[in-house]
Amino acid sequence: MIRIAISVEGQTEEEFVYKILTPFFRKYNIEMTPIIISTSRDKCGMKHKGGCVNIDRIKNEISKLLNNFDYVTTFYDFYGFNKKPTNDINELENIIYKLFNNHRFLPYIQKYEFETLLFSNPKYYTELFGNEIITNKMINIINEVNGEIEKINNSPQTAPSKRLEKLFEEIEEVYDKVFYGEAIINDIGLDIIRQKAKRFNEWIEKITKLSL
Repeated sequence: MIRIAISVEGQTEEEFVYKILTPFFRKYNIEMTPIIISTSRDKCGMKHKGGCVNIDRIKNEISKLLNNFDYVTTFYDFYGFNKKPTNDINELENIIYKLFNNHRFLPYIQKYEFETLLFSNPKYYTELFGNEIITNKMINIINEVNGEIEKINNSPQTAPSKRLEKLFEEIEEVYDKVFYGEAIINDIGLDIIRQKAKRFNEWIEKITKLSL
């Protein structure tokens, strides 16, 4: 069994790994363990786990994990990254990799947020809420990016999570990432998400090939 640690930034991502990714990778003889990146008071002005991802914290976190697992990967939101050294997501992953220059480290930054994956199946929301309001408006958003959900962006104010919040408000619901995030992905299914999110799927495939 190949042991992989995945450094995540919060509770939703932790649940996503435990309930979705870990069972999936076990079919490839891979055991994936999510670990929420720790937060120090002096770095972020608060003392808890999750959020406030930055280069210094990654250096400290990944160093420890590489000593205890066969491989280490990450699952951080691009928008959750604090004081980014670049706005190019691929370059950011490369910068993070060079911190260690270790083939056992496979950094991944979600473009642009975890919520991107929740746009994989707009029709699901008709079933969930019993109306087509969110479905129709979500389809319009996806059409604006030519069907490539990982391009839903423009600015932090129009990021996938902000758009979901507004869509939920229109049907008098409140989008709660912890409550809805993993549950929606579980209902939609990893296969559909991989079909719709090319970059995310490339990361999944890179990890499965470790067992070959």
